[in-house]
Amino acid sequence: MNLLSNESSKKYKKMISHMNQVYFALITKSKEILEIGKGDGFVSTFLANYCNITTADLNQDLKPNIILDISKSDDFLQFKDNSFDLIIVCEVLEHVSYTKLETILKNLQRITKKYVLISVPNQKNVFYLNIIKKGFNHRLYQGFIILIKLVARIVNSIGTFLSNLHYKKIKSKRIFKFDGEHHWELGIQNYNEEEFIILLKKYFKIIMQGRLKENLYHHFFLLKK
Repeated sequence: MNLLSNESSKKYKKMISHMNQVYFALITKSKEILEIGKGDGFVSTFLANYCNITTADLNQDLKPNIILDISKSDDFLQFKDNSFDLIIVCEVLEHVSYTKLETILKNLQRITKKYVLISVPNQKNVFYLNIIKKGFNHRLYQGFIILIKLVARIVNSIGTFLSNLHYKKIKSKRIFKFDGEHHWELGIQNYNEEEFIILLKKYFKIIMQGRLKENLYHHFFLLKK
């Protein structure tokens, strides 16, 4: 039985995404953080208990510390080189033209000391098989657990392979339409995940990357300068 309505499910997925941002901020032990895209303020409010966080946004109504339009390179001139340990740019990049992405990455590379955390929407097919092992921690079940993990690995590999074949077959038919907010999303038309990763690697080393199992729409990348 699904206990969550569509609206509640959206809020839950959004909360999971927020907590993932908090998690990466904490594990990187960042003391000076810039959050680009303040949103509802959850992330900045939480992290303020652990670090010095500066918020930047184009929307003045959100009352960010700094007004910033990431589509304008000159707006980044208000930041000095190596100003922040971590820059959080989650669910923001898709709001500007993909053609401006490389310039934005250059600016992010300049003003961060160490890390940049990015998340973008990804509609590419994905396959996950979750195995719950709770209750099988006893020594007698260790062989069974190993077997479960092996089966899950095989099934996930086959599922991913079939998903990729299906995606390659239909991707040319998936045309992205500007919805008033997003200019692009991975997995649609020519906005493919592989080329996006190549672009990221021009300016950063990818430390961790993946899609949230609770919110497959959000693809996270932890980048290091």
